[in-house]
Amino acid sequence: MDFLEIMRTRRSCRAFDPEKSVSREDLLKIVEAGRLSPSGCNSQPWKFIVVDSPEAKEKLCDAIVVEKGMTGAPWRHQVSAFIIFVEQSANVMPSVVAHYHDTQRFAPGDIGIACMNMCHEAHSLGLATCMIGMNDQAKMEEYFGIPQGKDVRLVLAIGYAADSSAPVNKVRKPLEEVCSFNHW
Repeated sequence: MDFLEIMRTRRSCRAFDPEKSVSREDLLKIVEAGRLSPSGCNSQPWKFIVVDSPEAKEKLCDAIVVEKGMTGAPWRHQVSAFIIFVEQSANVMPSVVAHYHDTQRFAPGDIGIACMNMCHEAHSLGLATCMIGMNDQAKMEEYFGIPQGKDVRLVLAIGYAADSSAPVNKVRKPLEEVCSFNHW
């Protein structure tokens, strides 16, 4: 599939087929797409935790519910597998630290890039994804052995869409509204 076609047809899925499982082989291909992603100063400030056992998935489903029962994923129990994105310390060039006074300046963007590359790889494999931004950090640390202070930035839900024939209706701003050349 052409890359722009992947971009046009990939969507955030919120209805997964709970009867279909994603193979470990496909999960590793997806993680490889993240591992190969570019990062500022090649710091690779990420750790990916694949969650695919029934017990671990139940814990994750609990951990993406935050205070007062809010979640961005009411469909979470349908998902075949998840990937947790944990931000790691970035080893960046001294000039970056001197300028920004921050070693993690690029880490959130780097993690976003890795996640999007994983979404594209999953779509190329016929799988559906949805990024989940809400989680209970303390539960993530407890359930998955994440060291205190290592922030969970994203969780990626991966599975088969319940209705893969549903049309994709992407609503995007026109190109001329979001792009200009050489000046604002």
